[in-house]
Amino acid sequence: MVREAVWSFPEAQPDRRTFRADWSQALQLKTDRQWSPVAIGLMVNAAMLLGILVVLIAHGRGQVVSTAFADVPQQAPIAGGGGVFVMPAQLHRDVWGCYLVDVDRQTLCTYEYRSGERALVLTAARHFRYDLSLKNFNTYPAWYDLQKMVDDEANAQRSTESKPPVQNPESTPPAQ
Repeated sequence: MVREAVWSFPEAQPDRRTFRADWSQALQLKTDRQWSPVAIGLMVNAAMLLGILVVLIAHGRGQVVSTAFADVPQQAPIAGGGGVFVMPAQLHRDVWGCYLVDVDRQTLCTYEYRSGERALVLTAARHFRYDLSLKNFNTYPAWYDLQKMVDDEANAQRSTESKPPVQNPESTPPAQ
């Protein structure tokens, strides 16, 4: 049931002076108000954070965030430090393990986790210093074939740019 106020009778209408006086009393601020300790703590905390922000802006000449965060390179999900890196790997369909790379010693090791034995087993190790010296090993197409294709394409591009455009002999006017 919705109740509506109907001001149809002149004696039922409120006095406008009384109505204004009620609102003015409601809007007056009390000067004897007691602040709770939580409110005081929040205000002090906000003031301190504002002070820290002002110091950061003033010290960094308007730059709040360091430029070190601007261009963070994306890395593979590996863990490591000091030249030794570990990367998890799925070695076979149901076989998991990890690769261990020692950059200083230039060594790559593969470890396999055997769940039945509950052991991490070294399955392969290789010194890759001399591998990095190879230019063309077990690859197709060979690097020199790719180089020849790139050179041929560049020569073809240069030859088409250096030739003048060919005019249609029918479209040229006869010489008089």
